[in-house]
Amino acid sequence: MAKRTTEAETVVKSGVEAGRSGMALPKTGQLVWLCIAAWLIPGCGHFMLGKRGRALILGTAIILMFLSGLAMKGEFYAMRSGSILQSLGFLGEMCVGVALPAAKFFGYSGGDPFFVSADYGTAFLVSAGMLNVLAILDAFDISMERKP
Repeated sequence: MAKRTTEAETVVKSGVEAGRSGMALPKTGQLVWLCIAAWLIPGCGHFMLGKRGRALILGTAIILMFLSGLAMKGEFYAMRSGSILQSLGFLGEMCVGVALPAAKFFGYSGGDPFFVSADYGTAFLVSAGMLNVLAILDAFDISMERKP
């Protein structure tokens, strides 16, 4: 009598893990490049996956949030500040990708603590980075076929 092979045995024999759609999941190197691109340019990860509408919405929202933080004269945190909260703020701002180095390149040196909305601007800068982290994780989940 012939033995039926289960899907798990087929995966073990072929060495390729298949997703829900039956297609092979991306390799680790492809996932790394996808996440790096999604980090550097907000929305790029979704664009690479063919989710153009979602890429446009996320990229626009993150960039507008970052630009709003700049317009409100938000503060850039420094990594070597000695304070854990300021170090976390720096990491949050760095998660927005190339927008932070581009702002520094074009002459934005940081916030004005005496400006009325400077605290809100700083919150917008950090929130833009955190939203980009969520977008990176969403692109990763889509590429692993954990969500549509």
